[in-house]
Amino acid sequence: MPAPSSSPRMVGRHTELAALLEAYDDGVRAVPRTVIVRGEAGVGKTRLVQEFLALVTADPLGSRSDPDDEPVVAFGQCVDLGPIGAAFGPVRRVLRDLHAAVGTDALREAAGSAAAIASLAALVPGIADETPEAEEATGEFAEAIEVLLERLSQRRHVIVVLEDLQWADAATMALLKTLASTLRGRRLTIVATYRSDDIDRFHPLRPVLAELDRTRSVVRVEVTPLNPDEVAEQVAQLAGGLDPRVVEALAERSGGIPFLVEELVDLGDRALPDTLRELVLARYARLGEDAQQALRTMAAGGVHVDDDVLAAVTALDEHALDHAVREAIDTRVIVADGAGYAFRHALTREAVEGEMLPSERVRVHRRYAEHLRDHRGESPDDASAVAEHWLAARDLPAAFDATVVALQETRSRFSPATAAKLAERLAELWDQVPDAENRSGTTLPALHLDAAQAWHDLGDPERALRSANEGLAVCPDDPITRAALLRRRYVETFNLEHRGRRDDIDEAVSLLEGSDDRRARILLSRVLTNMAIDEHGTDAAHYAARAIALAEESGDDDALAVALTVEAWRIAGDEDDEPGALAPLERAVTLRLDPSMRAYAGQALTDMLLRVGRFDEASVVGAQHFEEVSRAGIERGSGAALAHSLSFALFATGRPDAGLRYAQRARRLLSPVDSASVVRRLASHLSWDDRAAERDDLFATERGRIEESQRRYPDKDDWWAIERAEAALALHGGEIGPVATDVLAAAEGEARTPAVRRYALLTAALLTLAPGRTPDPDARARIGAAVETLPGVGLARSVAGFVRASLADADGVPAAQRVEAWRGVVDDLSGGGMPIWHVQTARCRLAWALIDAGERTEAATLLSDVAAESPALGVARVARWATELATQARLAPGSATADSSHGAVATLTPRELQVLELIAEGLTNPQIGQRLFISPKTASVHVSAILAKIGAANRAEAAALYAASASTPTSA
Repeated sequence: MPAPSSSPRMVGRHTELAALLEAYDDGVRAVPRTVIVRGEAGVGKTRLVQEFLALVTADPLGSRSDPDDEPVVAFGQCVDLGPIGAAFGPVRRVLRDLHAAVGTDALREAAGSAAAIASLAALVPGIADETPEAEEATGEFAEAIEVLLERLSQRRHVIVVLEDLQWADAATMALLKTLASTLRGRRLTIVATYRSDDIDRFHPLRPVLAELDRTRSVVRVEVTPLNPDEVAEQVAQLAGGLDPRVVEALAERSGGIPFLVEELVDLGDRALPDTLRELVLARYARLGEDAQQALRTMAAGGVHVDDDVLAAVTALDEHALDHAVREAIDTRVIVADGAGYAFRHALTREAVEGEMLPSERVRVHRRYAEHLRDHRGESPDDASAVAEHWLAARDLPAAFDATVVALQETRSRFSPATAAKLAERLAELWDQVPDAENRSGTTLPALHLDAAQAWHDLGDPERALRSANEGLAVCPDDPITRAALLRRRYVETFNLEHRGRRDDIDEAVSLLEGSDDRRARILLSRVLTNMAIDEHGTDAAHYAARAIALAEESGDDDALAVALTVEAWRIAGDEDDEPGALAPLERAVTLRLDPSMRAYAGQALTDMLLRVGRFDEASVVGAQHFEEVSRAGIERGSGAALAHSLSFALFATGRPDAGLRYAQRARRLLSPVDSASVVRRLASHLSWDDRAAERDDLFATERGRIEESQRRYPDKDDWWAIERAEAALALHGGEIGPVATDVLAAAEGEARTPAVRRYALLTAALLTLAPGRTPDPDARARIGAAVETLPGVGLARSVAGFVRASLADADGVPAAQRVEAWRGVVDDLSGGGMPIWHVQTARCRLAWALIDAGERTEAATLLSDVAAESPALGVARVARWATELATQARLAPGSATADSSHGAVATLTPRELQVLELIAEGLTNPQIGQRLFISPKTASVHVSAILAKIGAANRAEAAALYAASASTPTSA
């Protein structure tokens, strides 16, 4: 009786399986995890994943009454299609599994926008409208996948399995990296496997793995060979009763690789082969000639080959092929797999393919290429497969032509990563085919320019620079293409080294000047915008004006929008006139622009509105443009900065829930390093909302990417200094130390932007100046000098009024004058102009001045209003300050005062109320931490904040105040 083809039960792997199950449990708790399973070929990665899926999908007790409780499993098998494999090959299989599991309506709903549905429809037939609008554009495919998985995993636990990452295309690798690092708060578990023995230091997967290793949400599972005892257990399942010495020899010869153990057991009494290759081919060697020929043909097509394709390319007739396939299945070399057949293991396919004679290899690959060319579908997978088969058949012209087709399809639908590699493949074949220019419809320099642009879009300046240099090396004659390549080299050098090669931009200008070609004038406009960004003063103004004029003359709205946006930045920076910068931006957004360029101009307008304190308008403009990029399916490319700016506008206008949604959206869309700016915005919000412990936890979680961001973007140090100063604010100011020193330096720096100087100065005033507190002489003098440098118009005028009122507090100016100063600030801000946290702080300072002036009733009313309103506005810290001030002033209870225990407790956040309830139960900090799944240190921080907010001297008093508030009757 033959041994079973595989062990009935998995041997060992308890630790590895536990890691997978723990990652799944995290996903159940809405903490997404990505598990990277690595191990050498045949070690049992696939078996481990199968056992894991069997456990998590089983419901032996019938406890899952709701279909939504069932996890959705989707598989994606990466296939070795060579370096020009089509974008998102395995993702197509994942999408089809998801479609089968949830249905068309649910998939369309999860996709969201019409553009996303149009993108996905290319790989999931049947989900698009049967009669789409003629002008419906497809969106960015990677982003459509991200949105789909995010929304699907809100309702169902989605498990995505990607097998054999060592063969993954660049787009799939990039998508995996994005999902692993940015998707949060969803029931999603991703399991990806790869062969560790295939990854050398030049493999494209290597840098992806290095980045994943730095991602906290990624779990690494190493599948190692079985030990001798585990091999003996596996052998006992396959063929019991073997001599222990035979089992020992099996363990030694197999190296503990389960696949090889199975093959060795299957050999039985036959002599052991001398090499691994011979062992892998042992079953193949026992087949008849027809079966061997069928398997060699199948091996040229990949791990899986459809039955109709195999029948078309094999030399066997229908009857002989059926017999050959049946024999191969019976011998357990291949298995039936859907509409075709698959090798039991990729090692077997590789070894069988190696049995092909050179002439046979050329002949079979040619048959595959011809059949797929004539019968292929619309998938870029098929186009890339045709190109790869022609290449293997050594027909370079045909391979070149097929690669041109694959590049055209990839450009129009999917990934710049694959487009870049296809362009590079064409460049590699260029000199080896006749008449390449006519065949491709382009030139070699233009091809390098396309590759450079694709790498730029991917955020890879090093490869973009390399492609630009290669293009320049072969572009002596065409002035427009050469100028475009020079501009691209200038941009990428600037991105890499923070300085451009001025000789490149000067040569580009000399090539374009005087040309009547419309393309040249448009490109010259773009070059001049680069020069304007790099200059200041009259030169920058001259370049920007010429760029605008050229764009207007050529009638190119995209170039005009860029030139107007650069002019706006110049006006805001060089002329220190942010209100004046709005006019060119308002014109730019009215032009006829493609969605990406319109988002570019819209983001600049939103940002400028924020700078001038027009937060309500910024939120409207930002939301409008964000909705447009979402509809266009280009959220990742253009929506990240919009979402970030929009989150600030919403926080500033007292809409914290909406601000958090957009902040988290921006965090998902931005790269891990760039998302540190969103972390900084969230930290500032948490500080003003009196959630210091959550801010500390956020920083602990994101420490790695924050440090990397600070290394990469030292020009953002001032904003980090402002955030630290905001975190240190208190009712009576803060300590004069490094935090104050840093924020004062930011307020004084002439090289800083006006926005940095204003915000830093205001924050420094709040940190160092307070009523009844003697100011540090140096800090007081520096603030006084800095406020005099602010212009007397717009937002700068409002900031100056706030700072001068703070100086009056610190200087001990008579209370009546302080009341007048703060009343003027509050009145000035009643129509907007400053973020809500500064508005509420100004009202609190006005109340303080009223108390000192003896106007206690008005002060009590004002403090009560601030305490009641601020938590819902996302500024609970100011509510606490209002409560503390009312308590210190002993404002009369019964009037509108924040002196009651009920009012004080009402200012607490939901988390702090939970902690206070546990304090009232008598729990210690460690017990509170255990109950709420937080650390004792975090619990301690919460307790300290609660005592300060409600004015309790100790835990017993806090418990009493909680009991009193709980018993206070409320109106129905």
